[in-house]
Amino acid sequence: MGQGDIARPSLGELDWSEKHRTESLSKVYAHADGYARQAEEWYARQRRVKRISGTLMRAAAICLGAAAAILPILAQIFTEDGKPAIEPGWASVALGLAAALVVVDLTFGFSSGWMRFIATELRVTQLRHDFEYSWELARLEGETVPQLVARARAFIRAVDAELVAETGAWATELRANLAAFEERLRAAGRG
Repeated sequence: MGQGDIARPSLGELDWSEKHRTESLSKVYAHADGYARQAEEWYARQRRVKRISGTLMRAAAICLGAAAAILPILAQIFTEDGKPAIEPGWASVALGLAAALVVVDLTFGFSSGWMRFIATELRVTQLRHDFEYSWELARLEGETVPQLVARARAFIRAVDAELVAETGAWATELRANLAAFEERLRAAGRG
C-alpha cells in the first residue's frame, strides 16, 4: 500500500454453495481483518511524519524562545566600545520565528494530528483484537454463516466509524485553526 489513502478493497464475488461456504467465510474474515490492518499500518506510517514534524517545530520554537529571552541579557554583558556586541533586536527576530513555528504547527496540526493518529490506530487495533477473538468464539459456539457475516460487517462498520471520526476531528480542527490564523492576520493588519 502506498502513501495515499487507506485502501478499501472489494470483498468480491463469493460462492455460498455448500462446497465453497467455508472458503467464502474465510475470505470474509480475511477481508475484514485485512482492512483493519491496512488502517492500522496507514496511521502508524502517517503518525511518524506528524510526530517528527511536530517535535521539530516545537523544539525549535522552544530554543528560539529561549534565545529571545537570553539575547537582551547577552547584549548587556558583551559590549564593544560601549555598544552591544549582539544587537538586542535579534531577540524580536527569534521570538517572531518561534511564534511562526508554533502557528505553523497549530495551523497544519502536526502535534495534534500525531496524537489523533496514535489514538485512532490504537482504537482500530483494539477493535481488530476484539473481532479476532469474538469471531473464534462465535465459530466455537456454532454461530451460523449469516451470523458470522453480520459480525464481520459490524466490525467493518466499527472500523469505518473510527476513520470517519478521526477525519471529522481533523476537518473541524483545520477549519478552527484556519479561522484563528485568519483572525490573527486581520488583527496584525489593524495593529
